[in-house]
Amino acid sequence: MTDVVVLLELEPSTEVLDAGEVDVGARIRWVHAAPPDPQDSDRPAATTFCGLDTGDLEQEPYRPEGPDDPWYPSSQTTRHCLTCDEALKSR
Repeated sequence: MTDVVVLLELEPSTEVLDAGEVDVGARIRWVHAAPPDPQDSDRPAATTFCGLDTGDLEQEPYRPEGPDDPWYPSSQTTRHCLTCDEALKSR
């Protein structure tokens, strides 16, 4: 499955410092998949396979290399979107 762009839905993480609240990073909430943009295959189309706006998601550099590779990174097995997964299986 090489024709997908992998995207991350992040959950903000904050730390309170003396000067106030500062964003110090984010952690992954869910991993989603989107078809590539027809004009630029390195970028996602406007929505994921589960219907989320891709503009709100961060692109993951992982791309499946072969048809039998999972569409998501192996480190994210428990966080991949099941709706995207089902949509990809039915393609």
